[in-house]
Amino acid sequence: MPANALDAAAVNSGELSVADMKAAAANKAAGAQSTSERRRSSVTTEKVKLNSGHYIPQVALGVYKAPNDGTTENAVKWAFEAGYRHVDSAARYMNEEAVGRAVQEFVQKGGVAREELFITSKLWDADHEKAAEAINDSLKKLQLEYIDLYLIHSPGNLGPEARLKAWKDLEDAVDAGKIKSIGVSNFDVEELDHLLANCRIKPAVNQIESHPFFAHEELREATIARGIHVQAYSPMAQGAALEREEIKAIADKHGKSSAQVLLRWGLQIGNIILPKSLTQSRIEANAEIFDFVLDEDDMTLLNSLDEGLKMGKLGPAGTSAPGSRRSSNSGGAAGGKLAMSSNA
Repeated sequence: MPANALDAAAVNSGELSVADMKAAAANKAAGAQSTSERRRSSVTTEKVKLNSGHYIPQVALGVYKAPNDGTTENAVKWAFEAGYRHVDSAARYMNEEAVGRAVQEFVQKGGVAREELFITSKLWDADHEKAAEAINDSLKKLQLEYIDLYLIHSPGNLGPEARLKAWKDLEDAVDAGKIKSIGVSNFDVEELDHLLANCRIKPAVNQIESHPFFAHEELREATIARGIHVQAYSPMAQGAALEREEIKAIADKHGKSSAQVLLRWGLQIGNIILPKSLTQSRIEANAEIFDFVLDEDDMTLLNSLDEGLKMGKLGPAGTSAPGSRRSSNSGGAAGGKLAMSSNA
C-alpha cells in the first residue's frame, strides 16, 4: 500500500485518529512525497484502504452521461490501457452494459485478472424498496459475479425507512458475496448519522461533489470524522474554471495542464477522484498526475478559491466555512464567503 494512502479502517479501530488523517493529507500537500515515491506511484498503484478492508484505486474513470455503446466501451478500454483500474458507473447512467463489455474484453484478452479491476455502480432513488432486484440487474448488465463498490446514489425522496431497507439489502448482498464494499452518495451529515445509527455494515465512502471552487469542506470534514472516505465527482468543476489565471499559473509552473492541477489538488487533500472523459488523450492525461506535487503555496492559493461553484444538482448544497481549514498545513481546503451559483 502506498505510504500516502489514508487508512480508514485504522480510524475505526482507533489506530489512526482523524487528526492523523488530516496530517497525512497535509504532508502530501506540503510536498512530502519523495521523488522515488512519485516514480512508484501511478494511476494503477495508488490506492487507499476502505473501512471494509478492501483497497480502492484513488483515481477512477467516471462514465456519467456516457452512452451505452462503443463510445463508452472504447473509453473504458483506453482507461485500462492507460493504467486505470477503477471505473465508476451507475444504474442511472444506463451504460452498465457498455462498461461490462469493456471489462470482459479486457480481461479475456489477458489485460489483467478481474480481481485487479475495481468496478463501482449505484442504486437509483426509485429502487430503494427493491434494492436486491436492482443489484442483481446491475450484476447481469455488468456481466460480473460481484461488484467492488455499490452505493445508494442519493437519499432520494422515498424517506428514511426506504433508505434503511435499501441498506439492509446492500448488507445482505455483501454477505452473499455479490458486493465487496457498500457506501452512499450525496448524503449530508444528518442522513449519514441516521444510517450509522441503524446499519450493521458501515458505509465505506460518501461520494460528493468536491473541487477547489466548491470543496464541500464541512461535509468532507464530517465524513472523514466518521471514518468514511470521500469520493469526489466533478473534480475539475466540469471544466468551468480551467481558464482561470490562477490555475493556469500553477499549471505553467509545473509543466502541467489546468485539469491536471485540479486533479492533483483532489489527491493531495485525500479525495478519491472520478474524472470523466470519453477522449483518449484526455483520459491518458488525467492519469499523469503522480509525477509532480503541489507545494504549500500552490495549495494555499487553491484552497482560497472556494466560491460555492456547485456544478451538480444532486447532493446537499454544503459550504466550506470561512476559517475551517484555510491552508495546506491543515490538510484540507476552505475559502472565503460563499456565493452559490445558479447551477446549485
